[in-house]
Amino acid sequence: MIAHDPSRSKKADILNVLTQMLAVPRMARVTTANLARELNQSEAALYRHFSSKAQMFESLIGLVRHQLQEDLEHIEHTEPDGRLRLRKQAHALLLFAERHQGLARVLTGEALAHEDASLLIHLAELHAELRHALHQNIVLATSQGTLTDRPDSNVRTDVLMDWLLGRWLRYSQSGWIMPPTENHTQALDCLGL
Repeated sequence: MIAHDPSRSKKADILNVLTQMLAVPRMARVTTANLARELNQSEAALYRHFSSKAQMFESLIGLVRHQLQEDLEHIEHTEPDGRLRLRKQAHALLLFAERHQGLARVLTGEALAHEDASLLIHLAELHAELRHALHQNIVLATSQGTLTDRPDSNVRTDVLMDWLLGRWLRYSQSGWIMPPTENHTQALDCLGL
């Protein structure tokens, strides 16, 4: 039997409430005072589980990274066609943001704008990992003949990443009214993917 780690569940509770607060449309900056109030505890209690607010956001970025990697790898292992794999992965990235509104604000960097600058570096690393996964599938689809070699695979990947980021941002800035998955198949067709 695995022993229950009360510290771990408290960390999960803190991150869950932080994510819920980030999901409030047009939410201003989340402060540790507001977060502690939502959790009905003191700010000092928060710092027993996380050394800083930046560490809370690092944990959120880590959770996003883990889930997205898991989703993309599952698609990679179950879909041999590079173009279909690429389309399914793009859909998974859009759907993740649609289902996890607070984390969508993390993915766009909105939630990190007034936080520790190192968080934007972590986010850029996550975006680079996502870009790499998508690029591999563009290269695969090109080699399989399901995508043309024009435009260049790097340009095509950049356009796809820009489109994904734009969809996430539009969703957040619309107050969760304009879902990122809306007409996504037609948009991917327009992008030639």
